[in-house]
Amino acid sequence: MTPRQNSNSLVTFLALGAALGCAGCSFMARDTPTYERDTSALLDTRQAQLRGCYDAALVRNPNLAGKLTVTFTVEKKTGEIIDLSWDNNRTTVDELLATCVMTALDGLQLAEPDRRDGEATFSYSFRVRPGA
Repeated sequence: MTPRQNSNSLVTFLALGAALGCAGCSFMARDTPTYERDTSALLDTRQAQLRGCYDAALVRNPNLAGKLTVTFTVEKKTGEIIDLSWDNNRTTVDELLATCVMTALDGLQLAEPDRRDGEATFSYSFRVRPGA
């Protein structure tokens, strides 16, 4: 009974704004595939916490399954995930599970900042494993 990243997860990153040209800046400018890869790897570092959120939710409701869609910005220059929220229109899990996941993802930061903000939408699918 673990959360699984949906293989069809929607991961959209839109690099907003123009690259900031400044002499001596050490910030990189990721392209969309690189932003997707780096941010997905960052989110994957919290899999144990996400599994804990789902396990706790299953105690309340042993049949709980559904999707959670989160949105956030990867802040330019710092790489910090900011404006983290869940999309109520594309989320079918309960608020307690969604809140737990949001708490688990809070505080994440890319090791190498970027010249542009990265806008992201990421979906998690939660389903009870057969025989569990």
